Amino acid sequence: MPPLARITAEPSWLGGYPYAHQKAACRLQAEKVGLLYEKLWQPVLSSVCAGGLLITAMWSSVSTGLLLGWFAALVLISTLRLMLAYFYHRATADQQKHSVWLRWFFQAAFLAGGVWGAAAILFFSPEYSRQTNILAIVLGGVAAGGVTTLSSVWRVALVFILPALLPLPVQFLLSGGELSLLMGLLLQLFLGLMLVISRRLSRIIHDNIALHVEVSSREAQLQESEDRYRSIYQHSPLGVLHFDSRGMITDCNAKLLEILGSQRDQMIGYCMLDHRADQEVATAVANALEKGTGYYEGTFYLPRRDQGTPLRSFFNAVRTASDHKIGGIAIIEDFTERKRTEAIIYRQAYYDALTDLPNRRLFIDRLNQLGHESSAKTGLVVFLDMDHFKRVNDTLGHAAGDDLLIQVARRLEQCQGEEGMAARLSGDEFVLLALFDITSSCAEEQQVQEFMQHMKQVLSGTYYLEGDWLKVTPSIGYTCFESDRFDASEILKQADIAMYQAKAEGRDQLKRYAPWMREAAKQNFTQTDAFMPSV
Repeated sequence: MPPLARITAEPSWLGGYPYAHQKAACRLQAEKVGLLYEKLWQPVLSSVCAGGLLITAMWSSVSTGLLLGWFAALVLISTLRLMLAYFYHRATADQQKHSVWLRWFFQAAFLAGGVWGAAAILFFSPEYSRQTNILAIVLGGVAAGGVTTLSSVWRVALVFILPALLPLPVQFLLSGGELSLLMGLLLQLFLGLMLVISRRLSRIIHDNIALHVEVSSREAQLQESEDRYRSIYQHSPLGVLHFDSRGMITDCNAKLLEILGSQRDQMIGYCMLDHRADQEVATAVANALEKGTGYYEGTFYLPRRDQGTPLRSFFNAVRTASDHKIGGIAIIEDFTERKRTEAIIYRQAYYDALTDLPNRRLFIDRLNQLGHESSAKTGLVVFLDMDHFKRVNDTLGHAAGDDLLIQVARRLEQCQGEEGMAARLSGDEFVLLALFDITSSCAEEQQVQEFMQHMKQVLSGTYYLEGDWLKVTPSIGYTCFESDRFDASEILKQADIAMYQAKAEGRDQLKRYAPWMREAAKQNFTQTDAFMPSV
């Protein structure tokens, strides 16, 4: 489709917006008007020179007053056209787009064509064949010059060519005679040819200008799009990087350098597909280059860096017009703050705020996890609370009580071992998990006894509270189990029962669970309930 049709019928070539179409049409018209005024002095002065030669040739056959009067009219119109061009070129670009310039040029061209047409009426003399032939040659040349200089706006060419050339063939046709009739027909044919050429030239000029406007507009849109992208690229809160078809980073924004804590020269040229690079990142880049998209989430480590950066990256391929992948772009989101927030939430959900030990939920999760481990081990669950803890709180204050709990927590951590876990359940109640690799029941009993005696010794030492060393003892109950066959809730219940049996026997005791303790606990509860007053 030619540019003319694109502009007049399809505004979508500039984005489909009516305003853009109107703006393009105005620019097209302004470009065509600009061609009319461009170097207008050349055809105008040539026209004056041609007029001077014409009156010289007609000097002997036409009255002097008529010749001078016509030439004065030609000079006056030419002067007005030159002044119009002068003011046009002094106007601003926005002022030049006003429709008044075309209207004034149209009127001036019509007057100039009329002056030349008047020469055919005033100077035509069939009896002076030499002068008449010169008149025909000059008018034909002037009309041809109008075709080349005025066809950018065809109606302007029409209002100059028709008044300038049409009267002459009419004069020949009206004068009679075979030769005059032939000259009239030839001049009419010449006039028609000039009009056809002018129309074709007008369309060519229109299409060329329309194409130029379209290309300029697309370049402006491309530049605007580039500026927008560059602004987003430079000021985005996300990291952005470009990479080529080999996975090598070719550019990155300042935010990415901030996220990774790196320098630009360390990033540019870094190959993400190298065998020494992060293989998960390499997989994401390879997927982008092969399938169009790739995704990575994890802790990214730059070469020779011990500290990684939690991040999430989206990789997308960049294609040419022929759908050939030439590289890609990656958007990187910093997950450092998110990971920190997740860690805080996890800490609040699974750890005790005072002692920094795991809480009941995390301890039970650890017990349940034992059932899914491949190697079977002997496990030990210990339940304990500190004797007379309420007295410490009431006598020394809650700050001393909190301090005691913290010291107990630190001592429990010394006893838990690599695979074990100490946790605070509530108040002064603590629980501990210990695991042993034991091959025989005798070895099991001996190691359990040694572990529990050591643990009781550690917990029964003195505690530094409120400037004094105080001895606080624990009541401890424990139970053993095999990690490949046990019930977590039952194990906790057994250790709890054993601990309360230790308290029932006078505190500062260490008791292993036995089935009879469950019945004793029930009887103790029943007896206690019997003395409660009825409501």
